[in-house]
Formats: sequence, C-alpha cells, structure tokens
Amino acid sequence: MCGCDIEFVEKSFEEMEKDMEGFLAESGRLKKEAAEILARSDELRRQSVDLRFEDPKVAEEVWQESERLREESKETMRQSVDQKIKASDVKHRLEIHDQITAVVDRAEELWKGAIKR
Repeated sequence: MCGCDIEFVEKSFEEMEKDMEGFLAESGRLKKEAAEILARSDELRRQSVDLRFEDPKVAEEVWQESERLREESKETMRQSVDQKIKASDVKHRLEIHDQITAVVDRAEELWKGAIKR
C-alpha cells in the first residue's frame, strides 16, 4: 500500500467502531482465559499441598507448574488490559470525531441563521 505504515491510513468511523469492538471482545476473551489458567494453578497448588508428605519431589514439581501457570495468567491478563486500552483509545478518537461533527453541524446552523437575517 504505497509503502505507508498501516497506522497512518485513514479508517472510516464504522471501521474504527469494528476495531474497538474487536479489541473489547479480545480483551474479554483473554480475561476469561486468564481466570481459567489461574483456577488451574489453584487446583495444582491444592494437589501439591496434598502430596507434600506422600511424595515431596512430585509435590514440588506440581507447585512449580502452578507457578508457571500463574505467570501465564498474569501475562494473559496484561494482554487483556492492553486490548482494553487500545479499545479505549479508539473510543476516544470516535468521541472526538463526534464532537467535531457536532461543532460543524452547529456552525452550519448558525450560518444559515445568519443568512436569513
């Protein structure tokens, strides 16, 4: 596309709304995924505690897997927040667009009123 960065290509209002909805949907999906991963981590922690007297080595391995899942959950939640921030940025741009449109519409009304007088 003429060697331009895609971020600098103008998008229609509808395209931006779709982008915002996509970011919000992805954020929600990632948030749900993070919660599921955290729940799996909690279950592994419980298993580890139950195993600690029977087989300490296995209990430690299970605990380490739980810790890995916690880190994965944090990263997934970070990605969810990032998507939500992107959606907020697009929403802000859409609101600015609406404000500019309102100013232009109001100016046109004032101009027509001035012409009639």
